[in-house]
Amino acid sequence: MNRYALTGGIASGKSMVSGLLETWGWQIIDSDVIARGLLEPGGGAYKKVIDSFGSSIVYSDSSIDRSRLGNIVFTDPEKRGLLNSILHPLIRAEWQFQHSVLVQRGPTLVVIPLLHETEANLWFESVACVGCSFDRQMARLRQRGLMPEQAEARISAQMKVEDKAKHSDVVIWNNGSKELLEDQARLLDGRWKSVYKAPPF
Repeated sequence: MNRYALTGGIASGKSMVSGLLETWGWQIIDSDVIARGLLEPGGGAYKKVIDSFGSSIVYSDSSIDRSRLGNIVFTDPEKRGLLNSILHPLIRAEWQFQHSVLVQRGPTLVVIPLLHETEANLWFESVACVGCSFDRQMARLRQRGLMPEQAEARISAQMKVEDKAKHSDVVIWNNGSKELLEDQARLLDGRWKSVYKAPPF
């Protein structure tokens, strides 16, 4: 089946791990990148999101202000559920399509932050979770320019890292150095490639 997924908490280091795996030959499908494309003018979710959340989230150039949209949905669970109901089916359909194409070429990894929350984990044969402490998450989100209350709202909107880890096959803990993170990513690369089955054609 060759279905591998990477998940983890916000600001945990998923992009760093997937970036390392990409340099080692993995093809990366990032659900966040798919989501951003869906929200661009002409994207599959663009019109419905504006119809649902109003023109106040639109810049003068017609693009969606994702920061403003984020502030809305991360302070209102009902509106967050509405946005998820629009985006998640489209995101899932796209990463499944991309996977069906790329997996024919070699090892393929799908990065999905809300993997367990959306029960997408059931589609994969092996899942790795990147985690770190709450304090590290807060510090990294502050470095991205978020206020403490904004950072905490984004963390609390996701499943707890401990629960993500509990439901995953492999856990990478990113509270240390970049070298330690790379060592853990190399172990994951070796583990998955050891059971990877190349397409028969």
